[in-house]
Formats: sequence, structure tokens, C-alpha cells
Amino acid sequence: MSFNTFIQHIKSEKYRQLGFWKSSENGTPLNPLHWFQFADDAAVVSGQEKENQMLLNRFTIWCQWAQMIIRVDKCSTFGIRKQVTKSIQYLPKLFINNCLVPRVELGKSFRYLGRYFDFNMSDEDHKSEVYDTLTNILNEIDDLPLHPKNKILLYSRYVLSKISWHFTVSDIGKTWVNDKLDSIASTYIRKWLELPISATLSNVLLPHNKFGLNIILPSTKFLQCQTVSRKALKSSPNEAINNLWKDTSNHKNVQYDKYKNTKDVLNTIRKQHEDKLQHHLISQGSFFSNIIKHSTLSFNSIWSSVQSKLPKNIFNFTIRYINNTLPTRKNLLKWGISPTSECSFCLNPESLLHVVAGCKTYLNEGRFTWRHDSVLNFIASILKSVNHCNLYADLPGYISPSVITGDELRPDLLITLENKCIYILELTVGFESKLLTNATRKRQKYQDLINEQLKNYEKVKFVNLSISSLGVFSHPSLDFTEMLKDLKFDEQCRKYYVRKIINICIRSSYYIFCKRNKEWDNPQLMSY
Repeated sequence: MSFNTFIQHIKSEKYRQLGFWKSSENGTPLNPLHWFQFADDAAVVSGQEKENQMLLNRFTIWCQWAQMIIRVDKCSTFGIRKQVTKSIQYLPKLFINNCLVPRVELGKSFRYLGRYFDFNMSDEDHKSEVYDTLTNILNEIDDLPLHPKNKILLYSRYVLSKISWHFTVSDIGKTWVNDKLDSIASTYIRKWLELPISATLSNVLLPHNKFGLNIILPSTKFLQCQTVSRKALKSSPNEAINNLWKDTSNHKNVQYDKYKNTKDVLNTIRKQHEDKLQHHLISQGSFFSNIIKHSTLSFNSIWSSVQSKLPKNIFNFTIRYINNTLPTRKNLLKWGISPTSECSFCLNPESLLHVVAGCKTYLNEGRFTWRHDSVLNFIASILKSVNHCNLYADLPGYISPSVITGDELRPDLLITLENKCIYILELTVGFESKLLTNATRKRQKYQDLINEQLKNYEKVKFVNLSISSLGVFSHPSLDFTEMLKDLKFDEQCRKYYVRKIINICIRSSYYIFCKRNKEWDNPQLMSY
């Protein structure tokens, strides 16, 4: 920076007379001459070839005085002149130290400070380079034996940064980026996540706390780069640059000037995807529509951290679960792969809800009970360590809660403390659309039991733990962490236990899905 500032000072003081070669009779300057210098990159622009040679001679003298070497083989000349009524490109003859400066061939372009310039002032070279760069790097990433999340991480942190300069300095159109680059990136993202061609990417383009993968497509990066470029022109301390922004604040630039910053771009794009999921994609947006209303926001980031540590097969299972593109028979019929949508056991339509939480045959076989008891068994195991309490759980190896409550209403777990306090925990693991319904139903079901226990205990606290089959906690489930807090578990332990519960839910639902239309083998309780 210091070197560049020094050069600009030399130019402004010593060579101030180089601004124009001569003036007209009324004082209007003619034949402008320009010497642009940025660090060790220089550009000399003039209206006539002989004037350019004069300026090059002075530039050469200055470089000799500054003991700087000019690499003529790395220089280039580009000429445009008027012929009759139109301008044409020609090959100028300019010399530096008696060496002919290489000339840009007719129809070709040259590059200065990362920007390509040609006679037609097109962006074809930028388009070609950014297209090849994106395609080649994504091909290389695709060949690497990496987890899908790591491939996506490389795409987000490396690939997009490699093409961002082209988006900033060129005039590539937004439509071209949408049509060409977004389709390439989307193809690879679908391949890595094993998503069918019909699957929307709106879910994975959301942030982590909304069950997405925090991915942005090239078109979003393009909007951000254009916003940065326009913002730089607008806020520049140079009045000429400000005027340039004003003169170009029309046509296509209007769509970039409306954004305040890159974060504003990202928020706008994500709101569009949220609206698409909530109001337009009925099937693939059902998970998001239900979860965004009823989930506990403080646990959503924990869910994302659990998802990121899952093995590839289960990781991709969660992605396809979220946008409802798992190969259920209802989907296979829609895709023209299966002749029927009926469940092999109950003959009802085999939807995702049916497989993971709805089939009555599966329920009678104990598949959903196995998942429920796996979660309950983990909760009971951590509460055994609480001192000066009595634990009752509706599980083998534990005293039944019916000892206190009777057989009519038997909650999943009871814990009584010495201070005449009792916790009544009822666990529900169901489908996402039933989160709030399940919680409300259980609250109403056990209200009489709560009132009855108030006769025997000073405090009766009902813990309504309603979780989805993919491990998403509902709003009432905050009572569970409050109970752990009251029982003197620190924050680190509480978050660890929540992660474990989410892990068990995801893995057990994955196993249940894999066993669809197969005999149930009554496995041991999940203990991850």
C-alpha cells in the first residue's frame, strides 16, 4: 500500500502535465492521456498511438529512475481506431526499450487487474473461466472419498471463493448464473446427498438452526458480490466514483442497489425459500411447516450438531426425511417405480408418516414402542445417579410407576425427592405434524393424576417430553431441561443428554425405516 501511495504521489506531482496533450482554442482539453498505476501493474491509455508512445517513453524513464525492470514479454497492447463510420480493432506498434510490445490478436482479449477486456466489451472470457473453474473443482471434490458434509464444506468455503472475483468485477448477467452455474452446483449437491432429481433444495439452503445445511448457490454469491461492488462505488470518498455509481444506478443495477449488505442478500433469499416451503411445496415442505411452528429453537442448533456427526447413510437419511423424498411406496408409485403404494402389512398407503409412526401393524409388533423405550431407558439411566430420590420407570429392571399412581394412569417415569416433590415424566415420540397435538393430549390425560398427587406431595411437576421421530423437541419439552437443572445437572451435561436423545431418535427411526415391509426381529434397546 505504501509503495502504491508513493507512485500515485509521483504521478500527481511530477507528471501532472500528462493529463492532456493539448487544448482547443476555447480551452477545452483534447486527446486525454491516462497513466493508471496499481502497485506494479500499469496501464497507459491515450487517444492516439504516437501519444501513447510518448507516454510509454516517459514511463520507461521513470522505471529506470526507480530501478524497476519492465518485463516487455508480460506486457500487451490493445488498439481501437475509427475507420470511416465505425470503430475497429487493430494491432498497434508500440515499443519499450526498442522492443515491440506484444499485441492482442484481433477478436481476443487481455486481462488487467482480473478483468477481461475485448473489442466487444463482452464477458465471454469471464463466463468461460468461471464455468470451467466451477465444473473442474466440483469434479475433483466429487472424486474424493469424503463424507457429504465435508464435500459441501469444500464447496461452500473454497469453490465459491474461487469464482467470487469474476462475480465482482465482470458484468455477467444474473440469468446466466442462474441457468448455468446453479444447475451445475445443484446437480452435485443432489448427488452427494443422494437426493432424487425431483427433490427441492430449499430445505438444505436454510441455516443450521432451521434444519438446513447453510448452503448458498452461485446465484446468491453473485448477488452478494454485486452488492459489495455497488456499495463500494456508492460509499467511495472519491466524487468521480460516486458519480459513476449514480450514472449506473439504472436498468440491471437496480436489483443490486436495493440490498444493504451481503447479509441482507442472504436473509432475503432464505425468506424466499421459507415461503416456498410453507406455502407452495405441500409434500416436501411439510416437515419445515410443522417444525418451524412447534419446535424448540434453543435445541435446533444442537440437532444440527448431532446431524453433522452421523455416518453418511444416516446423514443422508435425515436430509431425505426432511424433504420427504425417501423411497416409501407412495413416493415410488409417484416416481413410476412401484406398481402400488400399499403397505405390505396393513394395505394402507405407505407414506413417510405411515412407516415411522403410523402403521398399526408396526405398532402392535412393538416397533414404535422399541424406539420410545430406547429413549426412556437412556433418561432413566441418567436419573439413577441423582442422590436422595426414588426412581420409577415403566421399563424392565425398574420399579413400576403404578406403585404410586395405580394401574389406571401409569406415566413413563416418576422421580420422588426428599423435599416432598415429585416429577411425572411422560414421553412421546411421534411424527412432526403431531408434536403439539401429542403434548396437549398427554397434558389433558394426566391432569387428574397431577391433581391427585398434590394431596401427597407439596410440589408436583409434570414433564411433558414430546419429541419427533427425527429427534426434534417440541416447546413443552423445555420442562425436561428445567427438571435436569433442578436436579443439579450442569449446562454441559444437559446439552450432552439432549444430544444423546436426538441421536437415539434418529438412529432408531432409521432402523425402523430400513425394516419397512420386513419382519421385525425385536432388537435390543438402542443405546447410542
